[in-house]
Amino acid sequence: MTERIAYVERPRRSGCLWGCLIVLALVLAPLLFAWGYSTWFLASGFRESPLMRTIVEMTQRDGLAQRVLGAPLTVTGLEGNAFSYMPGMGTRNEYRLRVEGPKGAGTLDVGSSSQGAKPKIESMILTGPDGQRYDLLTATPLPGDPARNPPLGDTI
Repeated sequence: MTERIAYVERPRRSGCLWGCLIVLALVLAPLLFAWGYSTWFLASGFRESPLMRTIVEMTQRDGLAQRVLGAPLTVTGLEGNAFSYMPGMGTRNEYRLRVEGPKGAGTLDVGSSSQGAKPKIESMILTGPDGQRYDLLTATPLPGDPARNPPLGDTI
């Protein structure tokens, strides 16, 4: 008499597949979070930052900016943000904002730093619709073509 061996096929469980997917999710989760946060910050989150609110308010009240772009000024978005941190030295932020007024649109390049909890605005450079650049902290046009630097008179 011959014995017959019967093989019973067990259902596959995909254990390896789920394990690989979980590891992949754990690796990609921080990257997806960073991408989502930066997208949100560039789109509208920058308005929540106390430093950015101060910059927007200073720009809207600045006489030189009103003379270049017209009043009222609106900050329509954030084009870029560069952030750096060095232990013991503090942080450094650079922003590029889109600014619009009745006379046209321009950009505002802002540099700030902080040591400890208090940030300090170091530069605010406005580029007008004609390409001329103005330093809003000193209320002066930056050197360039003399034909593009008309006298500004009283800007306050």
